[in-house]
Amino acid sequence: MKKQFFMLTEDEIENLVERITNNLKKSYESQNRIQENEFLTIDEAAKLVKLSKPTLYGLVHKKSIPYSKKGKRLYFQKSELLDWIKSGKAETRSSLENKADQYLLNNRLA
Repeated sequence: MKKQFFMLTEDEIENLVERITNNLKKSYESQNRIQENEFLTIDEAAKLVKLSKPTLYGLVHKKSIPYSKKGKRLYFQKSELLDWIKSGKAETRSSLENKADQYLLNNRLA
């Protein structure tokens, strides 16, 4: 195999670096989308949400957690589990007090 050497200008090097960077970004983003949409088993879901399997089964029984069922098997979509975790964010005391004040102002008794 012959060794070839190329001379590139500074603009050509920048263009090459930009193209490589864009390709890497696209690859990373598509891999991330695939991983977020993947389905997890009960073991994988328990590991992700850091709960025991019996606790997870209890949440499924109460229909408190998003899941899919095919036959006797449970599946959990990773993105839905992450959204479920985010939805449990607690409000601060001051924001709750502001909501209470707003409610009282809007619903005054005559």
